[in-house]
Amino acid sequence: MGRRLAAGALVTIVLCAAGCSNSTGSSATTGGPGGTTSSTTSFAAGSPWTGTLVPVALPAPVNATVATTCATATDCWAVGSTVGSDGAPNGAAVIATTNGGTSWVAQAIPATVGFLSAIACSTARQCVAAGQGQATQGVVITTTNGGTTWTQGALPAGVTDVTAVECQAGVQCMAIGSTASGDVALTSTSAGAPWTQVGALPAAVGGVRSIACVGATDCWVTGYTLTDADHVSGVVLQTTTGGTTWLALPLPVVAGYLNGVSCVVGPDDAAGTIPASTVPIAAPATVPTGGAGSATTTTVVPTGTSTTTSTTAPAPATSSTAPAPPGAGDAGVRCTVVGTTADTVVGVRSGHALVLTTANGGATWAAPTVTTTAASLLGVSCTADATCVSVGNTVLSTPQAGLIVFTGPTDRAWSRSSVVLTPQSLTGVDCVSTSRCVVVGESLTEHLAGS
Repeated sequence: MGRRLAAGALVTIVLCAAGCSNSTGSSATTGGPGGTTSSTTSFAAGSPWTGTLVPVALPAPVNATVATTCATATDCWAVGSTVGSDGAPNGAAVIATTNGGTSWVAQAIPATVGFLSAIACSTARQCVAAGQGQATQGVVITTTNGGTTWTQGALPAGVTDVTAVECQAGVQCMAIGSTASGDVALTSTSAGAPWTQVGALPAAVGGVRSIACVGATDCWVTGYTLTDADHVSGVVLQTTTGGTTWLALPLPVVAGYLNGVSCVVGPDDAAGTIPASTVPIAAPATVPTGGAGSATTTTVVPTGTSTTTSTTAPAPATSSTAPAPPGAGDAGVRCTVVGTTADTVVGVRSGHALVLTTANGGATWAAPTVTTTAASLLGVSCTADATCVSVGNTVLSTPQAGLIVFTGPTDRAWSRSSVVLTPQSLTGVDCVSTSRCVVVGESLTEHLAGS
């Protein structure tokens, strides 16, 4: 049936505007199936994020989720796995909420689905979920009625897995599929329409986990190349031709696994600003890494212990003079990529979390300072310039646990981010504003209510 997740309970964390405190601080409640404990999280001064973490029960038998998407502030979906019984394998699952995460329901999906790793909704009625079938073949399922019914779509022959998908309202969907000869780009004009192979990714690139698109033709994906049998090197690819051709972008650091990407062309709320850009993209360019000042994080431990604040010196600024290839970048597009420095399959949590940002669609990149609490970041969602939420796992010395990184304040978002720890790992996030997000993972369910 393909990829499976370890047994455990489900986690979601939802930011929902429902009467909360001001932007400089909020109360937080964390806990698991056996109960909750309360603590306080204070966002960095000037942070646009607000919210209170509140536990929410999710439907059995779902035990873990890997990806989520929100079409509106209230309508969201997540995909993952259910608990197997009597020796049966784990099954695929789709869950949905129509109240911003206050409650969730499982939706019926075709029995041919073995595992789902990605989901995207262009409207509150049209969604696409993707993964692998019961045998070794790729699978996409679609709905045009908000999940009341899901139908398996038609993929090109030879696609063995679908690992990432992106849909936008009024714009075609794009997905990345695996074949015997390498990864390929797939497009569909609408939910339920057949999928067409439009181009191949560079032959050496695999492991695509995430895709972000701006308009019908410009998209970015994260993946890796093998440096030897046991090690990988992270890559970011860009297409400006709707997936027909792909270009590897220059990065300022050597990355391990790159797991998430989010791109915006303008703020969709008052937080963050993206100045209009009419300046041609220059290549080659010098890419600064790190930043001035110290990084302050506020950590909330779910056992109810007191809040602690730590200050860590950022990495010294370095630079990369690797030229951007011709055609790289996209003026006015801000992208954030997250991952880890770990480059081996067995040592993901032995690395340190990595964030890469670009203000020109990938022609040049910076590597902001990231809290030392984080070992790997697995997902990211940005609502405006430098206004993002990222989720992942804590460092190796900590028992397997998750963390949520809220960037802020807006003038130096990553150097003064607020960090919230949770008992289990977190895998995906989607935000529609600074008071509406959903985070998914394992063993814990919460929603974050903000004003």
